[in-house]
Amino acid sequence: MLEKGAYSNLAATEARLPGAMDARDRAFASAAVYGTLARILSIDAVLARFSRTPPPKLQPWIRTILRLGLWQLLWSRSVPPSAACDTSVELARRFANAGAAGYVNAVLRSAARAADAGTFPPDDPSAPLAARAAGLSVRASLPVWMARRLLETYGTDAGPLAEAFLRTPRLTVRANLGRTTVDGLAAALAAEGVKTEPGRFMDEALALTLEGHPVPGLAAFRQGLFFVQDEAAMLVSHVADPRAGDAVLDACAAPGGKTTHLAQLMGGTGRIVARDSQEGRLGLIRDNCARLGCGNVETEARDATEPDSGGPRFAVVLVDVPCSGIGLLAKKPEIRLHMTEERADALPGLQLRILSAAADSVAPGGRLVYSTCTVLPAENGGVVDAFLVEQAGRFVPEPFDGMLPPRLAVIDPDSRTQAASGRLQLLPHRHGCDGFFIARFRRTCP
Repeated sequence: MLEKGAYSNLAATEARLPGAMDARDRAFASAAVYGTLARILSIDAVLARFSRTPPPKLQPWIRTILRLGLWQLLWSRSVPPSAACDTSVELARRFANAGAAGYVNAVLRSAARAADAGTFPPDDPSAPLAARAAGLSVRASLPVWMARRLLETYGTDAGPLAEAFLRTPRLTVRANLGRTTVDGLAAALAAEGVKTEPGRFMDEALALTLEGHPVPGLAAFRQGLFFVQDEAAMLVSHVADPRAGDAVLDACAAPGGKTTHLAQLMGGTGRIVARDSQEGRLGLIRDNCARLGCGNVETEARDATEPDSGGPRFAVVLVDVPCSGIGLLAKKPEIRLHMTEERADALPGLQLRILSAAADSVAPGGRLVYSTCTVLPAENGGVVDAFLVEQAGRFVPEPFDGMLPPRLAVIDPDSRTQAASGRLQLLPHRHGCDGFFIARFRRTCP
């Protein structure tokens, strides 16, 4: 992940295949991998302090072993310092040589002796923005540009938001109400040794404590009783509000979480067209539909930026666009390494093209829903504002405050005010879910 750009969810799942290690070791491996990735920029700041060789110039195996060792020393609650050092030395001897093992030992023991190794200066609100961004970058393990954007957008909320991205996220699943109930799913999971608790605001959500059990190995998963999905993503399909018998388009559908939720909300009636530009990703949708029993879904390969002017019209069109993914930092910590400011700045143009192309597929009077999993305004409100100017007289914002789950309005009364304007920004530190943006429009004329 650190050296070759692998995706954490795929690489970690492969490494933790059932049988490779027991449940306890799988749980620790997950904590170590995701903890190291999440704290990587903070770790490198500490490493630069105690290593004579700067992190970028270290041999890759040694760099990785030191990073993993520092996470255990400074942020793990279950690993004694001596064990963190000794295990790291063993790894260095195995994957490099005795000399490297001695270097790893010296660096980690120096860090272990320093009482302030894992502490960083607090924020100074009176300091210039550049200095505040540099400080937040180290404290919260964010690229400087990302820290600056959060400070510019959220002000005093930037620190709590960045801290929320460092917390271990809850694993939330959506009960497949076509095959079970929430209580039935909880009972089925309990029988497999998995603890559950209710979601924070979505009725069909359960939060799981896996205790090292891999999700694909659960009988409840294989039987299609649930789909792994955050509560923020569940809300998107409710805002789309498909009705029984509707024709629905999911324009950027893979891997099929929202597609299968729409199918569930429609009771298996009507027709859902799930599109993606890559045939391989369409296979993921088909697999999930088969597992969950969604028989009213068709898949179609299509570039989402190309308007379908002569194609069918849909009562509901959902556009969950490619985005910077910053709202998912807690679950996909490698975004810190791979998302650059230049890539983020290029996304709003692509997102507007996709949204505008999808608009042609909305039937007169139909609903268009736009969503992202980011917290950056340029990708969210900025795209919505540009779309409304472009589509003036054709689309209008549509309020959805009456559709918010009651518990969400209790958690954050302002969410209802936002939704009344036709858009909503969900934030991890306020709402206890992924960072998500949702906007809804109504097509008012042909």
